[in-house]
Amino acid sequence: MKRVVDVYKNRGRELVWTYVIHLGNLEFHPAQIDFELEALRLSQLDKRGTVSELSAKARLSIK
Repeated sequence: MKRVVDVYKNRGRELVWTYVIHLGNLEFHPAQIDFELEALRLSQLDKRGTVSELSAKARLSIK
């Protein structure tokens, strides 16, 4: 399952980065928070900011 997740700075809600997250685990159906947490984890690895200064929001998929 894939979702587009936007990562924002908490101050001013400035868009920092956008990730396309793929959680392909067949054992469970990932929730929106799972995608957002993965985007925050990747943001830390990419040195985009700390967890305390970033927030993530998964986009709703419209079909």
